[in-house]
Amino acid sequence: MYRGFKTYRHFLNYQLHALSAIICGDDTVIDEELARRGFESVKQLNDREAELLYRQLKEVVNKLKSPPSELKLSPPRMTDKQRKAILKLARYTFNWSDEALISYIFDMYPDKRKRLNNWEIKNANIHKIFNMLSIKEADKVIKRLDKIKARNESKN
Repeated sequence: MYRGFKTYRHFLNYQLHALSAIICGDDTVIDEELARRGFESVKQLNDREAELLYRQLKEVVNKLKSPPSELKLSPPRMTDKQRKAILKLARYTFNWSDEALISYIFDMYPDKRKRLNNWEIKNANIHKIFNMLSIKEADKVIKRLDKIKARNESKN
């Protein structure tokens, strides 16, 4: 019944965030509702409260004009092919370290820096950044790296 989830509670937590994203595009609804009830996280709710909140949000979604199946929760993540292309260009063509590649991506998308904690930035957690990039953003990074490569080759 809850395929892909360890427990019913894991399913509820996921659904609460998903329904919030359907209603307003991000976690604003769930955050405000939790703050109103005196909680900071969905994990702090007990099972009964979580199910009650889930049912309330489900009712709100059902009242929306467009059905939830037509709405996308988030843009698709970058593909393995894109990941390999970025790493090939950065590491092997330009001999960039992971820190340099992360810095380059942060220059292009400064909002991504806000979604990482200090440890991930300090230790150059490249995989976490790659998981945040959408297909379009990864395409933009690849195109810019290709332009740098072409510019470098034309100078020689």
